[in-house]
Amino acid sequence: MTVRLIILLSIVCSGPAGAHGGGLNSDGCHNELKKGNYHCHRNSDTPDTESRDKPLRHTPYWRDLYSYRSYPTNISTGFYTDMKCPTNIDHVVSLKDAHESGGFNWSSSKRTRFANDKSNHVPSCRVINSSKGSSTPKDFFRKSSDGRGMDYEIKDRCAYVEIYFKVKKKYNLSFTNNAPEVFAQCGIALK
Repeated sequence: MTVRLIILLSIVCSGPAGAHGGGLNSDGCHNELKKGNYHCHRNSDTPDTESRDKPLRHTPYWRDLYSYRSYPTNISTGFYTDMKCPTNIDHVVSLKDAHESGGFNWSSSKRTRFANDKSNHVPSCRVINSSKGSSTPKDFFRKSSDGRGMDYEIKDRCAYVEIYFKVKKKYNLSFTNNAPEVFAQCGIALK
């Protein structure tokens, strides 16, 4: 009887006891406002994107490699949409994008510097920041009007693309995962 009770308690307590609220972005991550941190969740039905058959070109991305300290925004209007909304800080060039574009070679101090570089931060409506996730400009623009749920209008695409371009140049990051036509529409040539 005691063994059954212990097993039952361990099953009941192992699930939702550690759970907490908050929507996840496309990478399975979110800001936990109560603790002021950002973290990711992986579950068994999330496919592992790293194939064991293919050699890794770089170290896998793990957000904890980038020591980012979130801070509150004093602005109630999102940069991308110019809408009044609850905002948080968004990395224009996401940490994952930076990692996959060359940041995997960086020292710990450079990763921290990049993560906390305010030239790469904009206030974003929380739901849009979650929708954007680690998207490149082309994918972010597609998500904004794909009809798959949350549609929003990005007010000044070129302002976003210009910040994205400047940050990637500043940190000597590759543009190989970017669509040149998105930059060309804003008068920027990728070379």
